[in-house]
Amino acid sequence: MNQDWRCRLARALSSEELHDEGVEAARNACVAGASIAAAAITAAAFYDNPLTGGPALRALMERLAQLPLERDVWRKALAGAPHPETSDEGFTPGFGYVSAAEATAIVGALRRLLVPWQRASRSRSAFFLAYHAAITQVSGPLNVAGLCALFFLDHEVSLDEAETLFLVLRLEPALREAQRARKAGIAALPFYEHPYSYEGTAPAIRTHDVERLMKEVGLAG
Repeated sequence: MNQDWRCRLARALSSEELHDEGVEAARNACVAGASIAAAAITAAAFYDNPLTGGPALRALMERLAQLPLERDVWRKALAGAPHPETSDEGFTPGFGYVSAAEATAIVGALRRLLVPWQRASRSRSAFFLAYHAAITQVSGPLNVAGLCALFFLDHEVSLDEAETLFLVLRLEPALREAQRARKAGIAALPFYEHPYSYEGTAPAIRTHDVERLMKEVGLAG
């Protein structure tokens, strides 16, 4: 199989405009000098979440795999409903949980990914883009898991392979950012770039009866 599409998808997902909480988690894990493994663990935990991670990717692929390319059928299949585990209202796997700017960037990335592909007119990605406004009216904005689900379906990637590839592709930019954060160190964090003074009323200083507290928790007789 020609893997050029995978390289193009990896480049698209590495874009800074598609950085998310997984990248931030990886940065935070390494900013004080922790190993790259710490970044991988924290980022992977985020990318396995049920709302925007691997489970949502699989759910959307399963939902769309057998659907005909008909607008009303997709609108019905992608209408929001409570999440079975988290009870989030209006949930559609592969959609939602992004800002307006992120949503625009994701759709833009999907459009660019389709440009070199000769079969684009018959793809699910192209169909989604053609009816983007009508579909997102009931589903909410496309997120990165949704982008990947559409692209994986177009390239006949199996569910298990798609889940693995999604995690690998999302971890690559997160780990690169984690390495940069580790080299820069804590001093480069935005919080430390500018002096900060607390504004407001300081809470009253309280004293504690240490002997009484120790007795209450069973540390003293």
